[in-house]
Amino acid sequence: MKKKAKYVVFGIVALAVIGIVAVNAMQPLTVDTVVIELSQAEAYFTELGHVRDDRQVSVHSLVGGEIISVNVVEGQLVQEGDVLAIVDSYDILHEIEQLRIHNMALYAQIDNLSVEEAQARTSQMANRSVLQSELSAIDARERMAQSSDADQQQIREENIRLQNIIIEQSRLDVENTFSDYETARGLLNAGVITRSEMDSAEQILENHRTALATNEQRLEIISSELGIVDQSQHFAAQRSSIRAQIGGINSSLSQLSTEPMQQHFYALIESNNLAIANLERMADHSIITSPVTGRIVNLYADTTNILSTAMPVADIRMDSDRLIEVLVSTVNVYDLSVGNPVDLILMRHSGDAFYSGTIYSIDDRAEAIMSILGVEERRVRVLIKPDRLSDSFISGFDVEVRFVTYSSEDRILVPRTAVFEEAGQSMVYVIRNGTATATPIVPGPQLRTEIVVVSGLNVGDTVIRNARQDGLSGGARVAH
Repeated sequence: MKKKAKYVVFGIVALAVIGIVAVNAMQPLTVDTVVIELSQAEAYFTELGHVRDDRQVSVHSLVGGEIISVNVVEGQLVQEGDVLAIVDSYDILHEIEQLRIHNMALYAQIDNLSVEEAQARTSQMANRSVLQSELSAIDARERMAQSSDADQQQIREENIRLQNIIIEQSRLDVENTFSDYETARGLLNAGVITRSEMDSAEQILENHRTALATNEQRLEIISSELGIVDQSQHFAAQRSSIRAQIGGINSSLSQLSTEPMQQHFYALIESNNLAIANLERMADHSIITSPVTGRIVNLYADTTNILSTAMPVADIRMDSDRLIEVLVSTVNVYDLSVGNPVDLILMRHSGDAFYSGTIYSIDDRAEAIMSILGVEERRVRVLIKPDRLSDSFISGFDVEVRFVTYSSEDRILVPRTAVFEEAGQSMVYVIRNGTATATPIVPGPQLRTEIVVVSGLNVGDTVIRNARQDGLSGGARVAH
C-alpha cells in the first residue's frame, strides 16, 4: 500500500514539472533591444601627450668682422627676418671690386690678342706676296743671264739684293716664331697646352733660326767670286729658299691662333665670377637676421665689438613652438594624416578645458618604449599644433589628445554585440511580430562599441542587442 502511494507522489511531481516546462516554453524570451534611428557615427581613440619643451635656436654669423650695430636687446620678441646685427663688409666689397677690375683687364687682353692675331696674319700674308713676286723676278733674271753673260757684276748685285730680302724675311720668321714660343711657354706654365705642343713650338723656332743662318751663308757665297760660277744652280737655290720660306709662312698662318690663351683668360674670368658670387653672398650675410620668430634669451653680440663665425650672435627661444607631442601605437597611426583635426583636452579639477588642433607631423619610423605594465611597445611620434595658442599650454604639461578616425552624419548604427556570422554572412536579429528574425546586413566601419550598417536595416527596426543570448535563435518568440 505504501509502495503504491509512493508511485502516486512521484507521478504527481513529474506531471507538475512537465506542466511548468510546458508553460515556460509557451512564454516568450525576454531580450534587450535597440530601435534603429539615424545617428552621428564617429570612431576615435585617445592618447595622453604633453606640451613639448620650447625649442632654442643659436644664431651664428656666416662672416666675421667688426660689428657696426646691434639692433635688438635681450628679452626682445623678434619676428623671422628681423635684423639682429650688422657686420662691417668693407673688406668684402673691396675684394669684389678688385676682382671686377681684374676681369676688365682680362677682357682687354682677350681683345688685344684678337688684334695681334689679325695684325700677324696681315704681315705674314704681305711677306708671302713679296716672296711670290720675287720668284717671278728670279725667272726674269735667269733669262737675262742666259742671253748675256757679259755683265756678271750687275747680276751679282741683283742677287745680293734678292738674298738680302730673303734674309730679312728669315729674320721676321725668327721674330714671329720666337713670339709664338714665348706665348706657348706662358700657356704651358698655365697648364693650357701640353709639353709636346711646347716642344713643337720650340722646334719651329729652331727651324727658322737654321734657315736664317743658311741664307746668311748663301749671301756670303753670292758676294764672293764663287757666286757667279754656275748661275743656273744659283737661281735654283734661290727658288728653293724662297719656296721654303713661303711654305713656312703658310705653316705659320695655319697654326697662328690665340684661342688657347683666350680660353685661359676666359677660365680666369669664370673663376673670378664664382669668387664674386661667393663674396656677394657673404656681403649679404653681413646683415644678420633672425631665422625664426621668438624671444632673445641670450645676446652675445652685445658684449663684443668683433664677431667671429664660431661665436653665436644670439640664442632665440621659439615661444610659439608649443606643439603637443604624442606617441601613437603602430596599429592606430595608419588612420592618421598630417592636417587631420584633433581634440585637445587639458584636464583640471575645476573642469576640463577643450581646444582644437591639427596634426602637424608624423614621424616616418617607430620607436620602442616601455608601457606602465612593463611591456615593450612600438609607437610613432606625432606632433599636434593647437589651432589657438593659450597660456594653458605650458611646457611639459599633460594634454589628452582625441584622434577622430571616422565621422559621418545620419548613419544606421547597431551594437557590435548585435551582429553575428552565419555561413559567412553578417546577420542581426530583428523582432517582427514578436519573433526573432535573422536578417542579413552589409556592415560598414566598426566604431568603438557600434558598427555602421550600410544596408539591410531601416529606421524604426527593432534589433536585439545581444545576438548570443541563451535560448535566442531564429524564429524564437521574444518580448522586450
